[in-house]
Amino acid sequence: MGAVALGGRHGVLGHMVLGKGHVGVVLRALWRGLETALKARRTDADRPSMMEEAEHLRRANEAGVGPRLHCFSRDFIVMELVEGPYFGEWAKAYDGEAGGFRSVVGELLRQVRSLDQAGLDHGELTRVRRHFIVSDRGPVIIDFESASVGRRVQNVTATVQSMFMNRGFGPMVERWFPGVDRERLLDTLKEYKSSLSEDAFIGVLEALGL
Repeated sequence: MGAVALGGRHGVLGHMVLGKGHVGVVLRALWRGLETALKARRTDADRPSMMEEAEHLRRANEAGVGPRLHCFSRDFIVMELVEGPYFGEWAKAYDGEAGGFRSVVGELLRQVRSLDQAGLDHGELTRVRRHFIVSDRGPVIIDFESASVGRRVQNVTATVQSMFMNRGFGPMVERWFPGVDRERLLDTLKEYKSSLSEDAFIGVLEALGL
C-alpha cells in the first residue's frame, strides 16, 4: 500500500473517512499508483477477518456488480474507488428529465437481478438509499459485509420495496414513476420471489413501466 488519506462524508473518532460500517472503515488509498478505496477491519468487528466479504465482492464482480476488487488480506480489502452521492442523496436532489432518473433505477434493478442470478444475497438492500452510489459511470452497489450465499436471495424484492413502498423514501422515487399500480407491483414481486425467473423479473419491470 503506497499511502492512505483521510477525507470523506463519515466521521470516526473525529476524523472524516469515505465510509464506515459494523465491520470496517473505508479510506482513500494509493495502491500500485492507483487511487483506490481501502476497507480496514475494525478492532471491535464481530468477525475474525475480511476474507469472506472479499470473496462475496469477488462473486459480485463476476456478475458485473460492485466496486472492482483488487486484492485483500485478513484485515484489509483494496477495491475500486467509487465516488458520487448515495442514491438517497441523488434522488432527493435530482432535477433532470424523468428518463434519466428512470434509467438509473432500471440499471440498479438489472444489477440486483444479476446478484440474484449469482446466488448472492446482499443483505442490506432494504436500506437502498445508502447502499448504492450514483457515480459518473452509473450506479454501483457497495458494501458486501452482510452478504451471504447461504440464504435465499431477495435483492430484487428488497430493492423494489425499499424504493417504492417505504413511506419516507418512496414518494421521492414514485414522482418519477407516475401511474404505477401498487397492487400489480406487489403481485409481480410475489411471483418473482416464488420463482426467481427471468419472466417474473420482466413482469416487475413492466409493472414499473421500465
